[in-house]
Amino acid sequence: MWRRSDAEGERGVIETTYDGPMTTSELTFGTRAIRLVRPAEPDRLLNDSAVLDLNRRDDYMPYWAYLWPGASLLAEAVARREWAPGTRALEIGCGLGLAGLVGVAAGLRVEFSDYDDAPLAFVRRSAEASGFPESAYATRLLDWRKLPAEQFPVILGADVLYERKLVPMVCDLIRAMLEPGGEALVAGPYRVATEDLPHCLESRGLVAESGPIEAIAPEIGPVRGTLHRIRLAP
Repeated sequence: MWRRSDAEGERGVIETTYDGPMTTSELTFGTRAIRLVRPAEPDRLLNDSAVLDLNRRDDYMPYWAYLWPGASLLAEAVARREWAPGTRALEIGCGLGLAGLVGVAAGLRVEFSDYDDAPLAFVRRSAEASGFPESAYATRLLDWRKLPAEQFPVILGADVLYERKLVPMVCDLIRAMLEPGGEALVAGPYRVATEDLPHCLESRGLVAESGPIEAIAPEIGPVRGTLHRIRLAP
């Protein structure tokens, strides 16, 4: 497997573990089918001593263990697009990596990133269960507060704007890591925090086309939200 782990020297990247039962779901978005491996009992992480300690030190919460509606919205957006085979994409705050996995099924070469290795382990399980070739994806630890000098033509973000403090961090990441001529797709349900997005994007020299998107989320049913298509300002 093409795998990167860039934790050394980065502030904030962490490693937790989940040792409970797992479940595998067969999911389809558009014509793209994947197998998603995830914790069957994600709530058990809320009482884990390591998680509680990390929460006190770094405001950490194991949100990655849940399949959020925003992931289905972004997966639907990715599935609707026709991608040039092998196009490089970075999924930020990937969690279980649903949208990125759909991207791999659609021909993208996805680098899944999070600041905890536990969700990346599940991404690797899902990629293997889905039968993806090892050359089609990678995983890496990434702290948004210390960005590498790398750029991608496609950046994916599912429900990464759930708090106001995250909006400038996501804007800075896109500004730094999006290739000229590239596009970032950021999707999620309506949240108050996203009201800060237009001004934040403008201040970083970014522009966005935003519109509604719908999807069928596993175990929930129809969900609605917003898709932001973000580019560098001309």
